[in-house]
Amino acid sequence: MILNAIDRLSKRLSIYLYNLSAYLTLPLLLFLVCFEVIMRYIFNTPLEWSSDVNGLLLLVTLFSALPHAWDSGYHIRMEIFYDRMPESKKKFSDLLSSLSGAIFFILLSIQSCLFSYYMYSISETGEDLNFHLWPFMSFIGICSFILFLRIISSPTGANTDNERSNRWT
Repeated sequence: MILNAIDRLSKRLSIYLYNLSAYLTLPLLLFLVCFEVIMRYIFNTPLEWSSDVNGLLLLVTLFSALPHAWDSGYHIRMEIFYDRMPESKKKFSDLLSSLSGAIFFILLSIQSCLFSYYMYSISETGEDLNFHLWPFMSFIGICSFILFLRIISSPTGANTDNERSNRWT
């Protein structure tokens, strides 16, 4: 019962984060890089703050896509070895990757929350961008926690051939 509720909620949040990544932050990143190139090489006036903003947009883009990548089976795995494993070893490999992923991402989420508080307390900003960085660290923690929830509610992600073949539909 609780696991089903966690699964539904984290799946919904995963899709929301993916849409944020695909339809907002990635196009913004593309636009900013193109704008920076035009300003730098055509008008000879580089934007001092663009590298900070590019880094933050890249961070948001990547962490937003992580939970959906787990659901879609796009997580990193050595397919050349995995596809040749017997089923029993595939199941053990899936269990090991789920366990290590869950441990890593819950610890990352906890550390991000703790570090966000520290960054907030010292008012940490970027080098060239006078903008507080603690919301972005908090965002890493939130995305990591959602990925942790996705891993515990769906330990194998999209590991089956049927799920992998249907991930575009």
